[in-house]
Amino acid sequence: MRTTQGPGPATALRKLMGRVGLTVSLVLALGGCGRLLDVPTPTVDNRTAGPFPTHTARPTATRRATFTPVPATPSDTPTPTATPTPIIYTIRKGDTLLAVARQFGVSVQAIQDVNGIIDPRRLQIGQEIIIPPREGPGEPTAVPTPTPVALMIQGLAFYRTPVDSLWCLGEVVNLSGQPAEEVQVQVSLHDEQGQLLALGAAFVQLDILAPGMRAPFAILFPAPPSSFAQYQTRVLSGVRSTHLGPRYLDLTLVEDHGEWLDENTYRVRGQVQNIGQVDAERVAVVITLYDAEGHVVGSRTVGIPAERFLAGAVAPFEETIIPLGPVARYEIQVQGWWIGYQIPQTPGIVQATAVP
Repeated sequence: MRTTQGPGPATALRKLMGRVGLTVSLVLALGGCGRLLDVPTPTVDNRTAGPFPTHTARPTATRRATFTPVPATPSDTPTPTATPTPIIYTIRKGDTLLAVARQFGVSVQAIQDVNGIIDPRRLQIGQEIIIPPREGPGEPTAVPTPTPVALMIQGLAFYRTPVDSLWCLGEVVNLSGQPAEEVQVQVSLHDEQGQLLALGAAFVQLDILAPGMRAPFAILFPAPPSSFAQYQTRVLSGVRSTHLGPRYLDLTLVEDHGEWLDENTYRVRGQVQNIGQVDAERVAVVITLYDAEGHVVGSRTVGIPAERFLAGAVAPFEETIIPLGPVARYEIQVQGWWIGYQIPQTPGIVQATAVP
C-alpha cells in the first residue's frame, strides 16, 4: 500500500502563520462594513417596452386556505312569465333610475327587478334597460323576469398582505349557452361553528360574460379575522344578456407575451386589433394570472389609451403585476363599446343614441 508523507515541522509552522494573518485581515475588513441594508419592497409601475429579459426564479406562493370551497350556484329567480313586449331604453348622460322611472310612469323597484340591477349607481351611458309596462287599475305590474343563467365560481384562493388585509381572488365561469351580465359574487368567512366573521362582494371584471367564458374577480377584506375555518361562496347576480347594445365585440388579440421582470414582478404585453367595420371606444384588456393548480394569483384591467379606436387599427398594451403566487399561465380578454351605436326603430322600442 502506498502512502504520502506530510510536510516537515518548519513548513507546517509557516502555513499556520499565513492562515492566522489572513484571518486577521478578514476580521478587520468585515469590521468596517457597518449595518446590513434591508432590501426595499418592490412596487408596481408601468414600464416602457424593451428587450425581453431572461426568465428568473419564480416567487414562492403566499400561504392560502387549504379547504375546498363550497360550489357556487346561481341566485334564485322566479320563473319567466308571458308579458307584453317591453320598452328598451338606453341610458343617456345625466340619467338616473328615478328620472327614467318617472318618465315612463313605473317604479324604480320594478325597473331594478326586471333588469336585475343591484346598485342603481352603476348605470353606464349606453347601457340598455327594460322598461316594464305600467300598472293597470287594481292590477299588479306584470314584468318580464330575467332568465337565470348557470354560473360557477372556481379558482378561489386567499392571500394575506403585509398590512394584514386579505385578498380573495377567483373567477366565474358561464356554463350556460347564453351571454350573462351584471355578474356579482359574494364570499363570506366563518369560524368552526359556522358563525359569520366577514363578508365581501364584487363584480367580475367583464361587462358581458360570453357562453363558456370566464371572468376574474377580486374581493378585499381590509380588516379580516386572524383566522377562519371555512368560507362560503355565492353568485349574487347574473342574468341573461338579451341586448348587447353598444358593447362592441369585434376586438381581438393579434399578439401577446408574458414574462418575469424580476422575482416579484410579472409583465404582460401585446396588441389588440379592431377587426370590425366601425370605430370603438373604452377598449380594455382583462388579464388573469393562474398558478399550476388553476388558482387565480392576479388580475388587472388595462385600458387602451386611444379615445377613438378606429376600424382596422392596432393598439399596443402593457401592464406589470405583482402576483400573489407563482405564475404558470395567463389569459387575456378584450372588451369595448361601439361609438355612435343607435337602436333600430321598431314597434315598442324607444329610439335612443348612446352619448360618447
